[in-house]
Amino acid sequence: MSSSHLRQEHALNYYDVRMMLDQKSFWAEYEPIIDMKEGGIFGYEALARFSLNGVCVPPSPVLEVAHHAKELFFRLERELKETQLQHRPNEGILFVNIDPHNFSDTEKINYWRDLFEEIENICVEVTENTDDMQTALLSHCLDELQKSGIVIAQDDIGNDKKPFCFDLTHRAHFLKFDRTWLLKMRLCEDYKEILKGFLSFAKAQHKRTILEGVESEEDFALARSLGIDFVQGYIFKHLNLHSPRSMHGDGKR
Repeated sequence: MSSSHLRQEHALNYYDVRMMLDQKSFWAEYEPIIDMKEGGIFGYEALARFSLNGVCVPPSPVLEVAHHAKELFFRLERELKETQLQHRPNEGILFVNIDPHNFSDTEKINYWRDLFEEIENICVEVTENTDDMQTALLSHCLDELQKSGIVIAQDDIGNDKKPFCFDLTHRAHFLKFDRTWLLKMRLCEDYKEILKGFLSFAKAQHKRTILEGVESEEDFALARSLGIDFVQGYIFKHLNLHSPRSMHGDGKR
């Protein structure tokens, strides 16, 4: 594989994912979340990055493969979170993603409770990595997070490829709107009315809102006009803020 990215014809399998974990061929990247009122960095989302035999691999196929092997999936999620927490930026709240399927039994629940119980400034984004949403499992995951007093975010709102659950919307402290809203609103301004409905609900419920994928001054101005609380993305380049940190699990990219 000569390309710097995984070729489409190379389908990942169980052993590829296990090899990446065994060789520590993963790392964390931290994408900034900017406070629209204060103008500074409010926090970061920890993003997982992978490589296989020196080739960059997108997160989606890795998570998809692991999702079909329960213990491998838990190991993947566990090692990613430990890396993300170990190398987190010193300032701001850290947003980390967890799939409800990794709250499927007492052992897993106890692990997450022990991991997060003494960590400050943490928010768990409850994220379905596939379209296999099981509402009972999601509800159980939310119950456990709330028992532990962990701040919750709903991720990927508006992403047509991800399932949506109003119970999660109701329980979340942060509502995170997918980057595809920016494209939707450019194609049809009436999509703003749908987003405004979510924003009105968030305001009434004292929830805070984040728009992802903001990478231009035009995007930033649109978010401001809508009254969104925070934006996430690489707009920092235009605002003279610090760039996102990246830390490799194996010391190399």
